Parts: sequence; C-alpha cells; structure tokens
Amino acid sequence: MQRVNWQSTPDLPLDLVDSGHSSSLSLESLEPVMVADPVTNSYAAEDGFVISLNSDTVSRSFRTVPYDRESLGSMSNNFVAQPDFVGGITIVNDDIAMKIGGYVKADLIQSFNPIGSTDSFVTTTIPTDGSTGEDARFHARQTRLSADTRWRINGKVARAYVEGDFFSGIPDITSTFRLRQAYGNIGRFTAGQTWTTFTNPSAVPQTLDFEGGASNVNRRQGLVRWDQPVGDGWKIAVAVEDPQVDIITPVLATGEARTETPDFIAWLRYEQDNADFQIAYLVRELGFQPDNAPLLKRTASGFNFAGAAMIFKETKIYSQILFGDGIGSYRGSPDVVATGPTTASLLPVFGWMIGAKQQWSPKWTSNVTYSALSLDDVPGQASTNLRDTTYFAVNLIANPYERVFGSIEYLYGTRTDVSGQSGQANRVQISFGFFLP
Repeated sequence: MQRVNWQSTPDLPLDLVDSGHSSSLSLESLEPVMVADPVTNSYAAEDGFVISLNSDTVSRSFRTVPYDRESLGSMSNNFVAQPDFVGGITIVNDDIAMKIGGYVKADLIQSFNPIGSTDSFVTTTIPTDGSTGEDARFHARQTRLSADTRWRINGKVARAYVEGDFFSGIPDITSTFRLRQAYGNIGRFTAGQTWTTFTNPSAVPQTLDFEGGASNVNRRQGLVRWDQPVGDGWKIAVAVEDPQVDIITPVLATGEARTETPDFIAWLRYEQDNADFQIAYLVRELGFQPDNAPLLKRTASGFNFAGAAMIFKETKIYSQILFGDGIGSYRGSPDVVATGPTTASLLPVFGWMIGAKQQWSPKWTSNVTYSALSLDDVPGQASTNLRDTTYFAVNLIANPYERVFGSIEYLYGTRTDVSGQSGQANRVQISFGFFLP
C-alpha cells in the first residue's frame, strides 16, 4: 500500500501549540486608534519609527477585542493564544505598530516504547508488531518567532500576522524554519494561512507535546473567511479552504489526486466571558484522476462540536466531538482507504476529547487531557490499517520567573489495527521555555 497526499502542498504537521484563530467584528465596531507619544526606553529610527522596549501605552492604542480573544481564559502558560500585543518589543509610529513575539522552547524526550514520531507523540505511528525499545531525543524545534503588525485605515485597525517555527526538515538531522501562519484581518474578513475554520482554538489541549491529542483538530491551512455577529453572543462564519487529502491508494491504481474544488466550512459560535461553544460543518470533494480514464469524485462531509468553559477562575475545561466520512486528514488519519487492487472507499471517522487546565497558584499550572479516534472497518481494507487510537497527557508547569517556565509531562498512547493487533507507548517529556516580552 502506498500512502500519498492528494495535494502537492507542503506537509503541515499537526500540533497544539498555536495561536491563530482570528475572530473579527465589523470595521464599524472597531474603536479609532489614538496613538500616544513614545514612552521611555525607546529609540528613534528612520522614517519616524520608534523602537520601544516599554510600549504599554503605545501598543494598547492598537489593541482591539476582535484580535485579542484568541482562546478562552487568561491563565498563564497559554500555548494557543498569540503573544499579547501590549508591552514588549514594539516598533511604532503614529499610524503603525509591530510587535515582535515568540519563545524559545527546549524539549527533552524519553520514550519507553517504540514510536515512529520522535519529536511529537503521534499515536498513529505506534507499532503493533510487539517490538520493544527505548529512545531519547532532545530538540528545540518548537521555538517560534512572530510579527504582529497593525495599522490604521480611516481610523480603523487592520492587521497582518506572520509566524514560523522550526518543525520542518528531517528529524534528528535538520531543523528548517517553517511558515506556520501568515494572514491578514480587516473587519470581518480574514485571508491567508491560519487555523482552519473547522477547529475551535479554545478547545486545543495545553500540552507540552507538539501533537496535542488523537482527535483534536489543530490544522492550519490557506483560507478566505468571513465571520458575522448575529446578536446576543452568537456569530456565524463561512470559509473556503485549501483541500489537503490523504489516501491509501490501491496497489494497482495508477494516476494522481485531483481535487477540483476547495473545502467549504461554516461554523455557528456562541461566546460569553467565561465560555464558548462552536459547531462546525465541513463539506468537500475528493477526486482521483486515473491514467487514461475519467475523474473519480466523491463528496465527503463531517461535523466538529468543540467548546470550553471557565468553571472557576482557576479552572478551565474543554471538550470536542468529531465525526464524518472522508475527513480523517483533519485529524491525521486517512480520508480514503484501498478496498481492493483497483477500488477505494471513504473512511468514516469518530473522535472525542476532554480536558482541563488548572491554575494551582501564580507559579504553578497543570493540564490533563484524554482523546480517542475510531475509524470504521471498511470491507476489503488491509488488516494493517488503523482502527482505533488513544492519547493521554498530564503535566505540571512551574514559572519560577516571569516569562520563564520549566515543566514535565507524562504521555500514554495506544494504537489498534483492523486485524486486532495493538501496541502502546509511554513517554516523559521535560520542557524549558523562555517567552519574549
């Protein structure tokens, strides 16, 4: 069996740590920007710009609610939200401000069982052949840099956000800088590469591990999106997005993937100060072009229910339920599987997740999450295909100094094949991080 992507777009590894859902209101709802004079600890540059190291007053004047509610809650060690636009290293003039953000993160990983993914805990790569062995891996590939630029247009605020990390290249050999997000907002309009509309960043697990779960949708891709408030905390959004398709091809099939249309996604979202909930719907066309034959097409679709709530000031809970046919690639599993030498079928998928984050004190936080993903058996598919996988993580994070953390996380996962063969993996990850101001 050969596993191929139906699109030639670069692979986007799945991960938790990320910042990038942008929810925006209308231009009329954004407050006009009044930029204060540069404050102390600032340095003049050319063209009237000032590089400021203590820019709270300046950067607050560009802060807007639509750009700064990235994920629910203001608890420390939020690996999903983008860097706070207030303070830190900012380049400003009267009408433009750019915040430089990011962090350095070092991961020390000890795996006590074989697993195919050394840098992140991808449970679908757990072997089921009974093999044994341990592995140690140290890396800093999750280190991230971002530039958040905001400017005024007719008294309103527009935004461009660019972010990258080093999760590209070949593990253990190279760590290449990789584009994670590059998008712009103005009013209700978003265009570029960012979190898919099919996910809810408030429900992304706060794990040290880069993967973040077996069923959590944490994919970023090219999109064009419009969101619209409809009153009393309710919003809707519609988007067209890059179709990235994963297929296990029949052994005798020759040809190439060809998807003629983008993925179409919409969500209905309810937001309050202490909770949010989102229902997302995805419909897509999967296509395969055999050699010297007409294009084969099937329609796939699915739902994602995800939400989070601050049940206490120090406690956040989150959950997700995902299901559909031919949408597995949104969670790292195939969309289509081979059912014979020349035949294939859409793969039904069901996943769920639950988790909680606890702020024990100003210097201590924890996160615990469990998720599971199940794929229906399809007659004729290979016995080595994935049937079920689970993911469990629990961590403890200490903040001895401002913007510095040390942490430890235990990870456990399982994989079961269609044949019934299964495997498990245990891992401990120790991480140290330094956030830019």
